[in-house]
Amino acid sequence: MKLYEHILKGSIHIERNFVESKLYIKMSKEISKLKYKAMYQPHSGYYGNRFQAYPVNECDPWNKYKELFVNKIENLLGCKIKNVKIRMRKMITEELLKSKTNTPYGLIHQDPENQFGAVMPFYQSNSGGTAFFEYEFDKYPDIQIGAFPNRLIIYNAKRHHAPCNDFTFKETYKLNILFDKD
Repeated sequence: MKLYEHILKGSIHIERNFVESKLYIKMSKEISKLKYKAMYQPHSGYYGNRFQAYPVNECDPWNKYKELFVNKIENLLGCKIKNVKIRMRKMITEELLKSKTNTPYGLIHQDPENQFGAVMPFYQSNSGGTAFFEYEFDKYPDIQIGAFPNRLIIYNAKRHHAPCNDFTFKETYKLNILFDKD
């Protein structure tokens, strides 16, 4: 069975050192200089203000390295991919603490418009990262994967998941990728 088939059936793939170390360091320096737009999740809902939802700051899209990411993911999964959406996200702890989602886990959700999701953090935290839930109404995750620099996590985008909040950082950065198998 191919890796992408395992992921579509619910497995989570963790790829350490996803990009070459020198490139990762270069990217780490670039991300704080990007122009971010204050937004909220979920984008599809209406809220009185962004602090009623999950406040995020996104650079949408961050296509500078798109070809590199696509090639690496295709080689890893052993298939071509399409409908690739890449966003760099900056989370500001002060905003999260003001919001209605000032809990260890952000909003539990799926990304039904795509088959796969991937996250690569630019910080290290055992309480930050990504949590996976069996059901959207669960209070605690079945699996939680801590944030670790240059580690890509690939999962079925229709699996219930949520960001994990680590309030010990002033701000954190992570790369979010959504895509489909071609």
